[in-house]
Amino acid sequence: MQDSEKTKKQLIDELAELRKQTETSLRRSEEKFARAFHCSPNAITISTLKEGRYVEVNDAYLASTGYKRHEVLGRSSCDLGIWIMPEAREDILKRIQANEGTRNLEMNFRIKSGEIRTFLFSAELLDIDGEAHLLTISHDISERKQADEDIKYLSFHDRLTGVYNRAFFEEQLKRIDVKREYPISLIMGDVNGLKLINEAVGSGEGDKMLKTVADIFEKSCRQGDYVARWGGDEFVILLSGCDKNNAKKVMTRIKNACKQSHELPIQVSISLGLASKNSSTRDMQEVIKEAEDKMYRNKLLASNSARSSFINSLENTLWTRSHETKEHCHRMLKLAKKIARAIGLSDSETDSLKLMATLHDIGKIAIPNSILDKPGKLSIDEWEYIKKHPEIGYHIALSSPELASIAEGILNHHERWDGNGYPRGNKGSSIPLISRIIAVIDTYDVMINGRPYQKPFAQEEVLAEISRCAGTQFDPEVAGLFVSLF
Repeated sequence: MQDSEKTKKQLIDELAELRKQTETSLRRSEEKFARAFHCSPNAITISTLKEGRYVEVNDAYLASTGYKRHEVLGRSSCDLGIWIMPEAREDILKRIQANEGTRNLEMNFRIKSGEIRTFLFSAELLDIDGEAHLLTISHDISERKQADEDIKYLSFHDRLTGVYNRAFFEEQLKRIDVKREYPISLIMGDVNGLKLINEAVGSGEGDKMLKTVADIFEKSCRQGDYVARWGGDEFVILLSGCDKNNAKKVMTRIKNACKQSHELPIQVSISLGLASKNSSTRDMQEVIKEAEDKMYRNKLLASNSARSSFINSLENTLWTRSHETKEHCHRMLKLAKKIARAIGLSDSETDSLKLMATLHDIGKIAIPNSILDKPGKLSIDEWEYIKKHPEIGYHIALSSPELASIAEGILNHHERWDGNGYPRGNKGSSIPLISRIIAVIDTYDVMINGRPYQKPFAQEEVLAEISRCAGTQFDPEVAGLFVSLF
């Protein structure tokens, strides 16, 4: 009997110890779950299965949604508007009950700010004290999704203009070159004077020109046509189900849009070429070549007028810097004609001098108005900026056959007879004659008429100053002749 009582007591003790161990194990397990729950970098929530009321959320969830803990606990996720479409939650529950996959689903949720974010979402059932709950784990992948979209976009599009790139266009060309798409037309376009624009006002303005052209092409096309940057300053349009006559209408719209574009200081000009394919007997590469050949032919025919138009645009751009700049160019032209006759320059030398008188300061179109029109004294940095304009003008002139003859003259028109000028410090007769003449008449006009930073002087004072600077700033013979004329 005593043995039986002893055995019973031992069994009770063993059961008590087992219960204690079990409770300890459960407590440790719960503590581990709690630590994992709250320390996880993923957003984790526990909500009642039926109503969807939040029972617990971790810090990562609060950080990713922008809510405070007290704002969500006890409230429904649908009431908070987190589910963009509340029925989506019901679909998740149906998938769980049907034992379908609920791991890493790509879902969009609305966070507190109202922004829609993309999450990788997983869910499963969880029993808590006999009541069914929903455990969800999600990870915000919005930035990654956007990065993927950006990479995908850039693989198909030109980074600068936003139209399709050549690689994508060539793939589309293969896909669309089928009987049901005939006739297919191609329009090739080349931006006229882009090199001149880059030299004149910088590559930034050249980029604006390319963007403007791309925009003109896209707006002139039909819906469903493909516009691509073929390379450099060339663009191409692919028009499926479009014969030559209808393609010509697109070309007309492009030309009209160019004439009406006034966003840039230089008039937009594009040389175009068109070719069509009506059957499978013709190779698409032949169509491309025909369109290119026509484009280049049109570019050659239009080159002279385009250059002249460009020079006029440059001149107008210079004049619009200020009313006085325009008047200055006109006065310089009159002075140049007078001294050319007095010196006895040839007709070609006179033409160069007249062109120099009008465009010697063309490099100033790249100088900010805040510096050109500044009424007070220029700072050292501003003055260094001003001193760049002969070199800028030199590069502009070299880019145009009509101005190439005066490129050296423009470069040297601020050099001094004694070698203390800029930008290269040339001296004496190494300075072109037209530069030496412009130096004198430019100084005369500025002193007589003044500038925002300088009051005008009397005629006698100006001539006296020119005489005083003969042999240092000015060619003594040119200065002497000029003074004698006035």
